[in-house]
Amino acid sequence: MQDVKDNFIISRIYGAIYEVYHPEHGFCNAVLRGKLRLAKNRERHPFVVGDRVTALWEQNELVIAERLPRKSFLVRQNSFKEAHVLCANIDYLLILASLAMPESKDSFIDRCLASCYHSGITPLIVFNKQDLVASEVAEKKVDKYSNLGYKVFLISSLAKESMQQLLLGLSNKVTYLVGNSGVGKSTFLNQVVGEKGGNVQKTNDVSGSTQKGRHTTTNSRALFLAQGVVLIDSPGVKEWGLLHMQPVEVLHSFPELQGLRGDCAVPTCCDASKKCKMLKNYKRIDLSEDRQKSLDAILYTLENPGKEKPGQYSHKGKTRRQTR
Repeated sequence: MQDVKDNFIISRIYGAIYEVYHPEHGFCNAVLRGKLRLAKNRERHPFVVGDRVTALWEQNELVIAERLPRKSFLVRQNSFKEAHVLCANIDYLLILASLAMPESKDSFIDRCLASCYHSGITPLIVFNKQDLVASEVAEKKVDKYSNLGYKVFLISSLAKESMQQLLLGLSNKVTYLVGNSGVGKSTFLNQVVGEKGGNVQKTNDVSGSTQKGRHTTTNSRALFLAQGVVLIDSPGVKEWGLLHMQPVEVLHSFPELQGLRGDCAVPTCCDASKKCKMLKNYKRIDLSEDRQKSLDAILYTLENPGKEKPGQYSHKGKTRRQTR
C-alpha cells in the first residue's frame, strides 16, 4: 500500500474502529495512531462523525494520523461530567418534529434552537406527518417559527413529493438529523435514499399505549447521497441538555429577546452579573405562552441540574461555566 496521507471523513464509529469515507476510495475501516488513542481529551470522544482526518496505510492497515480543524461542532450536555460533541463540520441541524402520533414537544425544538445558536449552526425545522392533522393546525406550527425567522418545512415522510423543496436546500451541505423517537426519522431517511439505496433504516411502530416511539438507530452515521447531500443520522434523543450554556446565552438564542441586547452595557455581555438587562427584563417581553414555558424550564434546569419540573428562575449574580 502507498505510504501517502489522504483526507477522509469519519462516517461511523464502532468502538476502536472508525469507518471513514473518501470520494474515490469509498468506505474503509481505520484505527487511531497510538499517541492519538492514548492522548488525554476533555471530550467524551476525541473523534466524532463528520470529523475530517488524514490517514495513511501502514502494514495493510489504515491509520488515522490527525484530526483536521473543525469548522463547526454541535454539543449536548446533560450532566456536569462532560460535554458530548455529537458531530462536526455540519452546515445544518435538521430538527424533525412530529405533528401527531406522537406530537413533538415544542420544548425539545426550542432547546435544539438554543444549541444551534450557541454553535453557530443553521437550524431547519421540519414538521412531519402533516397528513395526520388539520391544515390549520399544521400552518399554526409553521407560522410560529417562521415568523421568528427560522426556516420551516411541512412534510409527510410517506410522500416524497412533499419533501422536494427541503431536499433541494440540502444539496452540497452536511446536515445532522435529529428528532425524538417516533417522529419518522427512519421513514424520512428511506425516502431520501430511495429504492436504489434500499431501506437504510428499519422502522418501528409507535407504541399504542404510550404514543412514544421505539429507537431504531443506535449509532450516528453519515450517508453520502446524490447532489452532494450528506446526512448524518443520529440516535433518537429523549432530552437535549444545555448545561454547556450560560443563562444569558440561552436568552440570546431567543429572537424575541434580541431587542434587549441594545440595552446591555456590554454588547458581548455574558458574565451574567446582577446588572444584566436581559436577565432582569426578559419576562417583560411578549413571548408566546409555550415559548415562555420553554425558556423558564431551560433557565430552571441550568440552576437546578437534574430537576425536570420548571420553576421560577431567580438570578443570583453567579455564573456557571461547564466544559464545552
